[in-house]
Amino acid sequence: MPDAFDTFFARVMQGTDITTQQALARVLGVNRSAITQAKNRDAIPQKWILRLSRVYGLSPDWLEYGRGAARPAAQAANVGSQTLGGHGSNGLAAAGPASQRAATLRPAMPASPHADLPPTVHMVPKVRARLSAGGGSFEVQAIPVGGQPFAHAWLARKGTPSAMVLMDVVGDSMEPEIRDGDTVLVDRATEDLRFGQVYAVGLEDAVLVKRIMRTPDGLALVSDNPAYSPIRVRGDELEQFRVIGRVVWLCREMG
Repeated sequence: MPDAFDTFFARVMQGTDITTQQALARVLGVNRSAITQAKNRDAIPQKWILRLSRVYGLSPDWLEYGRGAARPAAQAANVGSQTLGGHGSNGLAAAGPASQRAATLRPAMPASPHADLPPTVHMVPKVRARLSAGGGSFEVQAIPVGGQPFAHAWLARKGTPSAMVLMDVVGDSMEPEIRDGDTVLVDRATEDLRFGQVYAVGLEDAVLVKRIMRTPDGLALVSDNPAYSPIRVRGDELEQFRVIGRVVWLCREMG
């Protein structure tokens, strides 16, 4: 029999950059309630094992039973060549409904190129996915294109360093705070929404950066630029909504 859910989840956290059950749900492309149901049943769906195995290059036997090495040598050598979502160059899972594939952005960055960095420094991957600060962007191929070193202690004050990525912003809907061409630091280990703050989100196949507000019947994705009307998310639309992560910092070029 497979190990209990808590043991399975402990292995997931050990072998991946997943730190919360909500983050696990995003990688698997399921609702948070599905994770709770699996925990209550103490049963792990086989498709979850296969999904995590493909995305992170982990051994299915190790994930499910704790047998053998977490990442066999042949797989470990190839981890760095995988793109986001473990589905080739598209970056996002190509199969399944839009509600499951919206904004599953998770870079598989190789560990070896930065092995010589001191422990006080963390290399944050930059991905090619561009967040639209406008009406919505379909540029959702989150392919790692480099990285930027940050002081680990500074990152830790802002969130979870291992869950952070850098993304470029396109559009003017979040001006003046976030401008076209800015680069934002996104913490994907977001467990609870902080209403009124800025998040990178997925809605159907669009990737957006917006301020999230609660409404009586759902959510509103609000732009700081008054020229843009809020995007209402309610009813069945909530099934197509995903939080990529909270925007915790930004930078821009001067000149």
